[in-house]
Order: sequence, then C-alpha cells, then structure tokens
Amino acid sequence: MINIENDNLICLALKEHGQVGPKTFQQLLMIYGHPGNIYDHPAEDIASMTSINMERAEKIIASQDMIDDVYDTWDQLQSLNISVISFLDKDYPDSLRQIADPPVVLYTKGNLDLLNRGSVAIVGTTQADQDGIRASVDFARELSGHDQTIISGLALGIDSAAHLGCLKSGGKTVAVLGSGLMNIYPEENESLAGLIAESGVIISEYDIHADAIPGRLISRNRLIAGLASAVLIIQVGEKRRGELHAAQAAIDQGKPVFVFDPNDQYDHETLLNNMTINIKGLEQIDEIMKYIV
Repeated sequence: MINIENDNLICLALKEHGQVGPKTFQQLLMIYGHPGNIYDHPAEDIASMTSINMERAEKIIASQDMIDDVYDTWDQLQSLNISVISFLDKDYPDSLRQIADPPVVLYTKGNLDLLNRGSVAIVGTTQADQDGIRASVDFARELSGHDQTIISGLALGIDSAAHLGCLKSGGKTVAVLGSGLMNIYPEENESLAGLIAESGVIISEYDIHADAIPGRLISRNRLIAGLASAVLIIQVGEKRRGELHAAQAAIDQGKPVFVFDPNDQYDHETLLNNMTINIKGLEQIDEIMKYIV
C-alpha cells in the first residue's frame, strides 16, 4: 500500500487526477478493499478486474505520482476554510453511504455536524410565483422550529426561499451545490451561500472551481434526497422540473415525498404516479413529522 497517512488524500488523488467517479470507486473498493491498495497493482490488473479500459486504468495508477500536487491542493483548501471528507472519513455522512453512487469526496464549508442530524429537503421550481415563495419560507420556518435542518440546492426560486426562511428563523440549513464551492451557481446567490456557510454548511462533490452544467445539477439531487429524511416539493415547474429528480431519488431511497398542492392542480404523472403525499398547508406539519424517522 502506498505510504500516505491520510485516506482523504488518496481519495482526492484518485478523484482529481485518476478521474475516478462514484461508480468506479465503489467497484475498486470491492476488489481491493482500501484505495491505497490500488497502487500496488499494475494497470493491466485493474483493467482485467473491472470494466475500466487500459487508458483509464493507467490514469488511475499515474495519479499516485500527483500526490505532491494533492498535498498542495489540500493546503490551499484549508486556507479557504474548505474541508475535504472522503468516503472513508469518519465525518462522511452516514446517510450518503447508503445511496447509489455515493461521492468519492465531499468539499464542505461550515458546520459538518449538520450532515448527520434530522433534516427535510425543500425543493421546487426556479420560476416560483409569490405563493410558492411564501409557502417555501413558511414551511422552512416551521420545520426549523421542529428542530429539522433544511436541505436545498441553492437554486433561484423555491430553494433560495427555503434557505432564507430557515436562516431568518434562526434555523440551520445545508446547501448542496451542482458546481464548485468557489464557483457559486447561480451568481446571484453568492452572498446567500456565504450566509449559509456561517451558520450552516455548503457542500459539493465537485472540484471547487467546477462549473454548473446540467448533468451536475441533476446529479446533486441524489445528495439532497440522501441527506434528508423526507423531501417536500413546494411548487413544480411547468417546463424544467429538476425538483422531480430529487423526488424520484428520495422514492428510490425509500423516503417519503410530500407535494404542497393546495388546489389539487398536479396530475398523476407530476405526482410520480401517486408515489407522493399531498399536503394542503402548514397545519399538516405534524403529519410530515410523523413520517420522519
């Protein structure tokens, strides 16, 4: 095994320089037990034991030669008050270990303890109307009052309202990004991200300078659902419906999904073929809490 004391550094090297993603990482762990053991094997062995081609296998092995760069990256991140926790780290959220394709590493800024406590995800359209914004703020405030951390994706509209409603009520909130921590998306929410990091936490599975591209924004929904005990959709968009990705991820993870639908406007397809629970207003907060383990 390569002689590196910090497992996080090995995982960071594999991810950033070996381009090892969540699926490949889990596959390698199953075969080699510890990521450091990977470097004890030739690329030919890795390629023959996995579905990885030789070019990728060689890149994985070559990542051990970049350890000095990884140390430099580690120091840079610490200077920015950014922590890196790998799948092997004791601080890695237990809930994310259980999902499909858990991130190899998480880049975090803020209070890590919030990643392992009771929480509800509030998500919805970026094209929210005033009723949706008001409902998002109100539900975030009320759920915070029930000692729930509010999880959301820092998007415009419903997400932003949920974060703000939580902060204004003195609650704790977690923002899961589809971009890097030093490249906040959308730009309009840079100040909000800063506020969240002061009392809550912002997290991403992507390099700190990573751009927000559609695939990343969709993929982060599995983390939003994974961290939460339940998902609450406040308003579903008419066209782009990223919030339904979070709902489907929660259903796949066996978690309850609530849809705020006071006027019964959503059809069966929108409600994921009746796999969701409709709620009409704040008076049903206690009902939501009954579903949260």
